[in-house]
Amino acid sequence: MKTRNTLVLFVLLAGLFVYLKWFDKNFEGTDAKKDKKGRVVQIDRDSVTSVTIRNSEGTLQLTKSPDGNWLLDSPVKDRVDSLAISTLFTSLESLRMDAVPAGKGGTLETFGLTKGEVSIRLNGKNPVELLIGKDTAVEGKVYMRVEGKDTAYVAGKDLRDQGAKGAKDWRDHKLSDLTATQVNKVGIKTAKGEFEVEKTSNHWSLTKPFKGRADDQKVNDLISNATTPRIDEFVADTKDLASFGLNEPRATVTFTAEGVKDPVILQIGNAKKIEKPAEKKNDEKKEPEVPAAAATPTHVYVKLSSRDGVFTVPVAIESLLEAQPNDLRDQNIMRVQSDMVDRITIEAPGREKIVLGRSGEEWVRKMDKQPDKPANGGAANKLLTHLTTMKVARFVADVAGDAKQYGLDAPVATVTLSSYSTEGTPETKPGDRPLAKLILGKFEGAAGYAKLDEEPFIVAVPALLLEEVWTDPLQWQELKVQELKAEDVTSFDVTRAGQPTLTFDRDKDKKWKLAKGDGTVSQGAAESLVNTLANLHAVGWAGATNAAEQGLDKPNVTVTFTLADKKAGKLSVGKNTPEETWNTTLDGKPGTFLLSKPDFDALNASLIEVPKPAASNGAPNAPNTPPPTVPAPPVAVPAPTTPPGDTPASAPKPKLIQSPPEDRSPASARKPARDAKPKP
Repeated sequence: MKTRNTLVLFVLLAGLFVYLKWFDKNFEGTDAKKDKKGRVVQIDRDSVTSVTIRNSEGTLQLTKSPDGNWLLDSPVKDRVDSLAISTLFTSLESLRMDAVPAGKGGTLETFGLTKGEVSIRLNGKNPVELLIGKDTAVEGKVYMRVEGKDTAYVAGKDLRDQGAKGAKDWRDHKLSDLTATQVNKVGIKTAKGEFEVEKTSNHWSLTKPFKGRADDQKVNDLISNATTPRIDEFVADTKDLASFGLNEPRATVTFTAEGVKDPVILQIGNAKKIEKPAEKKNDEKKEPEVPAAAATPTHVYVKLSSRDGVFTVPVAIESLLEAQPNDLRDQNIMRVQSDMVDRITIEAPGREKIVLGRSGEEWVRKMDKQPDKPANGGAANKLLTHLTTMKVARFVADVAGDAKQYGLDAPVATVTLSSYSTEGTPETKPGDRPLAKLILGKFEGAAGYAKLDEEPFIVAVPALLLEEVWTDPLQWQELKVQELKAEDVTSFDVTRAGQPTLTFDRDKDKKWKLAKGDGTVSQGAAESLVNTLANLHAVGWAGATNAAEQGLDKPNVTVTFTLADKKAGKLSVGKNTPEETWNTTLDGKPGTFLLSKPDFDALNASLIEVPKPAASNGAPNAPNTPPPTVPAPPVAVPAPTTPPGDTPASAPKPKLIQSPPEDRSPASARKPARDAKPKP
């Protein structure tokens, strides 16, 4: 029973499906009927292989090539304007015609439809020819019929206007269909010389008269300037090329492009002369003379090997006549993408090799047979950014020549950027893969000489670059100098220049008190000092310690401290710099770092509160009793200044990457931090 019901249901569903398909096929909806109303011909542009147009100028033959582009075969051979052919098909697809009732208004001959004033024939799978005749009495309408049928129709005149166009209106007015992405080699020859550029791995390089990197954008702009000008005039008579200056062109540009069998050659001839207006007769009113400046030529003659004929294009194309190799050179010091760099290696004579490597988002210093050490990531990123984006000051020499002249025989430093892979490929082994190696030579004033190892030419680079290439490993230490818990500091001594040492201990309530002597301790100032000690950050590292030069042989402030585990530490603050940072050392930490002004102020603040004088009640002092004395509290040492003449003469050191110090004390006890600019 169940099986029979299932079969019946299946038959009913199948019948319903067949009925719906039949209904859909034979009964059109309202929208479909409206769409078909007035459509006499159905056009499928994809199936059309050629178009023949006959008008008052003759017959034009347009053919679609295998790659889908339209070409003009006659009366001249050329590319068809893609917009013009697309507009024609759009007009044909949207054509609506109303039939003229039989015997009303005239005959095919009176309508101009015997042969038609204009005919458009579409060849292909379903060929059709439209004959277009005279204007109707209604403005904007013309008579039209389909070849092979006698019915006359009335339709809009847009299609006739398109069919009436001459060959020049169908020709592509864009000089060339080449694109910058398609072109892979360009050669330019002018009276000034000859040069070539070639594209490899999506980057342009100069190959003649010398080898070097080219600026990708500048080369692409040059190609665009040469290929995209709009043609103003298609010259009819082109037999005498000499009359256009094309027998010996002023410039010849040769393009080699992917997918194009033969090179495309552009020749630039003479400027088109502006014809003077015909002389007026004596009885005619003369126009005012045109100023000389207005007669400057606006177009030049050109010829393209991939197209027949001679054309005029705007005079702006003459910029190619002035193009020179140096105009196209890549001004960047090197062509490297920063996100591809995993290693920065710095080498200098007599110095330890420095290798900085990425570790996630941070930078570390890589050392043989030792764990990685955190590095100054801000400085590493800044150096990398400058190496990959900084421009050369000038090109000094196209060939290295005498390296000694530029100090490149004994460079002050070399910087190598490389990527790193833990796994090998069929072409490469695991490990570093150098991307660029920059050799830095002699530096004088605001610039110095440099050279990429793999390139022959020498360039001048800003001196700022050398200041950021630190060759002292100590300078690359992380900016976090010390990190403790402030509550673990149980006591500290403060010694300031010219003042006795003060010792402070915590009492049972964790408050600070003087270990010796009387006086009220400023708890805010003491906590601020301890917080600074516990979370000590550097603005930058000056490098190796030179006690005399940095004022650390006679420090301005010395702080020794003891922790709960009985460990001790010592902080010494020496001379300040013009940027208001202080040379500072911490026992157990190699090198001298630069302390910010807010941190120095916290270490140098007065720690003893000044007692207020007792209020006077008007009673005279007892006889022979001296007035009470108030002990003078220790005062803060004024921030020392270094006269210009007191700075010892020494070799210039790199400037340091600065990081603003963190505020590690209560808001009431600390001044707002501000950026400090260190100077070695």
